[in-house]
Amino acid sequence: MVPVYLVLDMQAEEITAFWDPSPKGYQSRTTVPFGKALHVPEPFGFELDTSGFLTPAAGTATAQ
Repeated sequence: MVPVYLVLDMQAEEITAFWDPSPKGYQSRTTVPFGKALHVPEPFGFELDTSGFLTPAAGTATAQ
């Protein structure tokens, strides 16, 4: 089984971590919006900076 997996929802601009696998599915999950740190549990055990997943708002001009 995969101990932890991450799902990025680009439309909702959020990321979900699933962990604690069992025969009936994953027992635990947490979701945070892009821009907030996501704790990735053991066996990895780190904080994931999700700010890099943010996309510019539609119609917003970027500086040149």
